[in-house]
Amino acid sequence: MSRPRRLAPVALLLVSALTLVGCGSDEEPAAGPSSEAAAEAEVGQSPPEPDTDAPVEDDTSLVDLLRSAGVDDDLVNRLGEVGDANGYGLGEGVETSLEERQGLAALQVDTCRDVAVGHRTWEGIQASDVSSGGTEEQAAAMADFLRKEFCPHVAPYKEAPLPKQTLDGPEEDAREGRGLGSPISWWDSRYRRVSWSRECAAQTGQSIGDPVAYRLSDDAVVCATVPPAEQLKDHLISVDVVFAEPAGEKRALEAALSLLPLDAVAEDRTEGVNPDWSYLEGGCLNVNIQSQRLKDVVEGLEKDAEPWAYALYYSDGSTGDGAVGPYTGKIKQVSLSTGRNDPTDSGDLTC
Repeated sequence: MSRPRRLAPVALLLVSALTLVGCGSDEEPAAGPSSEAAAEAEVGQSPPEPDTDAPVEDDTSLVDLLRSAGVDDDLVNRLGEVGDANGYGLGEGVETSLEERQGLAALQVDTCRDVAVGHRTWEGIQASDVSSGGTEEQAAAMADFLRKEFCPHVAPYKEAPLPKQTLDGPEEDAREGRGLGSPISWWDSRYRRVSWSRECAAQTGQSIGDPVAYRLSDDAVVCATVPPAEQLKDHLISVDVVFAEPAGEKRALEAALSLLPLDAVAEDRTEGVNPDWSYLEGGCLNVNIQSQRLKDVVEGLEKDAEPWAYALYYSDGSTGDGAVGPYTGKIKQVSLSTGRNDPTDSGDLTC
């Protein structure tokens, strides 16, 4: 598996925005009737009729996000007009609705904030859009509008106040986990929370979800986003370790193992490259780590739990377009996730 790519000027951009930002049930709807309804059907009873008079609450999550960022409908529509003219919506010249334009605006708020903290550059964003199918003129038109008209109105990311904590908690959580796959309550008892924007944003980008950060050691912080899915909620299954200064491979592995159960052992390592579509010429090192206890930890959280985790080492960092620079043996960022990461059918392992 590889890190997700940043979406660009195609219709999928709009769909993704609505999916990522929109609120609703945290669980995916079941394909068939609920277990309770199915049980009633087995004994010849009809499931209860839905209450058609119940009020339907409007989903205001996109509007709330944009308002908190200082983006009003007038600015959303101006962005939408630029997007419609340049293929960032439903196709070049196809007019989008206000709600669809709000989805695009929500993603571009994230773009503005990534540039503001130094995680990305306008040149890189334009190159990414071109690599995804846009023309240089289309990418330049969007970047120009964002830089001059849209982003100056976007408020910086506002952090929630840090919680009061009682530290010196147990080394392992109730399932014998030591970080990856453990609940937020365990992290809060074990590591001190720090400012996510200050410590993480420039390295990992602005988070669309609920970001958290912890002081792992004097030289490193853990940056993560709380997953929205109900079965994973409040359990960190993917984190980034960011070092204050580039560290050696021994230190990077030590940090990764400190966040895994005690039986974790590094099994194999493979150098990776950015995918063909990436405009970045970068690389990384992947280390697969075996842990039977980790499978037990995440088994109740994910359907396909594996006795593996993988750590991607980046010398400079990574964006949705891949590694920022080549892998040098010095590590600034370690992306640690559950599961095993193997080369694709072509034999390449992607960063």
